[in-house]
Amino acid sequence: MYALAARLTPDSYLALARATFAEMALAGVTAVGEFHYLHHDEGGRWYADPNAMGAALLAAADEAGVRITLLDTCYLHGGIDRPAAGVQRRFSDGSAARWVERVSGLTGGPRARIGAAVHSVRAVDPVAIGTVAAHAAERGMPLHAHLSELPAENADCVARYGMTPTALLASAGALTASTTAVHATHLSVEDRAALAGHGGGVCLCPTTERDLADGIGPAAVLRDAGVPLSLGSDSHAVVDLLEEARALELDERLATGARGHFTAAELLRAGTEAGMRALGWDAGRIAPGRLADLVAVGLDGVRLAGWRPEHGLDSVVFAATAADVTHTVVGGRLVVADGRHLAVGDVAAALRAAIAAAVPRAT
Repeated sequence: MYALAARLTPDSYLALARATFAEMALAGVTAVGEFHYLHHDEGGRWYADPNAMGAALLAAADEAGVRITLLDTCYLHGGIDRPAAGVQRRFSDGSAARWVERVSGLTGGPRARIGAAVHSVRAVDPVAIGTVAAHAAERGMPLHAHLSELPAENADCVARYGMTPTALLASAGALTASTTAVHATHLSVEDRAALAGHGGGVCLCPTTERDLADGIGPAAVLRDAGVPLSLGSDSHAVVDLLEEARALELDERLATGARGHFTAAELLRAGTEAGMRALGWDAGRIAPGRLADLVAVGLDGVRLAGWRPEHGLDSVVFAATAADVTHTVVGGRLVVADGRHLAVGDVAAALRAAIAAAVPRAT
């Protein structure tokens, strides 16, 4: 990841993001919350346009036809009490005040919104977290934060600050109804109660948490406590929200040895309405006044052979994949039709070209 981050420029970033966002549109994703912390040039210096990299992401989403909430991320340290070093200098604004200065120059649009993020308690100290949270609250921005992804993060936080990452966010004023905690895998009983009490939500990224051996989060416990659950693809190694959705249930089965924790309707809601809420969009449900973001899933593929109306939702959630998405509509505008992206065209070719330009092959 660091090797790639060291090479990206605004132009190559735009090409890679446009192709990735187009892949997401093919998978039925109509809105992406982009955790954006690659801000500066290869030496960690500000571009002439301090938001050149963020502008590239906004343009990429526009060209791919999807909504974006650009979660501009504060990332100041290479670990608790460690300065940003090497490629991490591209992430750091130097201080939370400088982060506020830069982010204040970003503007959204009809399909773009600006949000805020704290990378983690490892990369942002408590005072800076408070600054980011205050700015987000003042501007009405959604606020996201990676939280308790690894046991080591919890141990380091307790050793340095005498409290868990969840308690630290709460003490800094960063747990509000507009906050989404990402991962939230390793939580104490008190952490779960705090997340339930703050009115925000938790975004789980099951395929990434599985891929990185991070663990299985307490999804059912959080749901039972009233915490809204949404879904993310995080590393984008898998771009399939149906796979992320059923993973909530299937991972819970592995963790508990029992079945039947989530209904198909609950899983679908996590991948639609709850995700839109976390990103600040009034979408994800077909109802008067809601944004017309719609996805069609074909029922004639091999994975849904034998589909019957009385089992329709269960069949789609537990058997269909991104490959079964046929049409994607964003704001009433057709973006994908019959499995083809109308603006980008051959998305696989676009991805190959963008990856080849960003990751040169050794010869």
